[in-house]
Amino acid sequence: MSAGLCALAFAGAALAQSDDTLLQKKNGPPQTVVDNLIDSPRITGSVPSNGAGDTGFVSQKKKTPPKKGQAQKQTKKKSVSAPQVPDANLAARNPSLLRVQRVEPEITGSVSPLRKRRLPPEEEPFGPVGFHSGAFLVKPSIELQSGYDSNAERVTNGRGSWFNTLLGALNAQSQWQRHELVLDLRGTHTKYYDVDGADRPEVRANLRGRVDVSSQTKIELESKFALATENPGSPDAVAAVRRQPNVYGFGQTAALVQRFNRFEITTGVGIERNVYENAELTNGAVTSLADRDYNAYSARLRGAYELSPDVKPFVEANLDRRERDLPVDFSGLRRDSDGYALKTGITFGRKEWLFGEVSAGVAHRTYADVTLHDITGLIFDAQLTWLATGLTTFKFNAASGIDETSVAGASGVLRHEVRLTVDHALRRWLTGTLGVGWLREDYEGTTLVNDYLRISAALTYSLNRSLALKAEYRNEHFFSSVPGQDYTANIGLIGIRLQR
Repeated sequence: MSAGLCALAFAGAALAQSDDTLLQKKNGPPQTVVDNLIDSPRITGSVPSNGAGDTGFVSQKKKTPPKKGQAQKQTKKKSVSAPQVPDANLAARNPSLLRVQRVEPEITGSVSPLRKRRLPPEEEPFGPVGFHSGAFLVKPSIELQSGYDSNAERVTNGRGSWFNTLLGALNAQSQWQRHELVLDLRGTHTKYYDVDGADRPEVRANLRGRVDVSSQTKIELESKFALATENPGSPDAVAAVRRQPNVYGFGQTAALVQRFNRFEITTGVGIERNVYENAELTNGAVTSLADRDYNAYSARLRGAYELSPDVKPFVEANLDRRERDLPVDFSGLRRDSDGYALKTGITFGRKEWLFGEVSAGVAHRTYADVTLHDITGLIFDAQLTWLATGLTTFKFNAASGIDETSVAGASGVLRHEVRLTVDHALRRWLTGTLGVGWLREDYEGTTLVNDYLRISAALTYSLNRSLALKAEYRNEHFFSSVPGQDYTANIGLIGIRLQR
């Protein structure tokens, strides 16, 4: 009897649990806030596009026909309701729920556009990139040229020759926040195959440093080295030599720059040493050129006023003294001299349009030997770059000065030189260059005046930032006041340039 009652009790409990389960399946479990967010069509996925099939991937639950009395409810459920705001405690435990609320419904197959900022055009799209070595940005390059020179000797009716030229350059600039150190090194060697004694080496090294003592005070230091030879056609060149002797130049300058609001004062001193190598003649004899060696000492004072950040006028005064190693040269003259130069000019600083410096003034030099005439002349200096358009650039350079000479009867050489260069980008990778230059040398104390006219045209094809091809034509005319000394030279060359 008791066993039957127990069996009846267990059957009643099972029946009650079954009814609860059926009731739960009919009404569904109570949904939480998270369940509502997950079931929302904003979260579960994109609405299928028109024409989606019933096979394959099912992005939504398959619809079932509504029961009687529920048609109105099913119609209302078709509209997408806004997701419920999560509970504060639940959002504190899972902040990503707040971000989920802002998700917008997407359409299957759509692509959201990506907006990219347009980069500004590069000033030199094929310029060197360089590499970093410690705190320095280093830009090396090497160039090999081959061509023909119709007058390698630079004399009247001179002989022509094929030649090869090797050019190397290295620029290293510090990347410090304060102070600056820049090394600029360039070397060239030209080898002529059909003419003896015409080979020309050339080296230029410049080391510049700036020490920023304060925002208003800085110290500028510069060391220079130069290696060159006399022009074979120059009156100062030694005749009948196996090769033109080398000329070495060493220099050191130091300057203090102090600003007073918009006014700036620069004071500096410098020393320069020039040494001439002995000349080896074709007959085997050696000629000493020690009487040409000299030292130069200089002092400079410059004042500038900043009218605007882009325009700064200035005035400058220079004093210098040149002393020969031998008080009397081999011709019996005392060529020690004292000189000064006064000039005024303007500095431009518009990097996107016009920048550089232009100045004009007067220079004077007095010599120790009374038989040597004093030299006085106008001087003009300029280094200007004008960005006329995004494709065309003009560069204007001018230099003037009083140089030393060994020509008998001449106290010195008053030199004026100007050059205009135009670069035009035919394409981003193809650049054409035209240049014209004029140089005048006036040997004071004599009637000798030499003029040089140089014209050039070049085309540079940049394959990439590291490799470029070059073709160039040059024409040189020499006009002398001495009859029978004029000459013409035509040079054509092609080259390849590697840079980093």
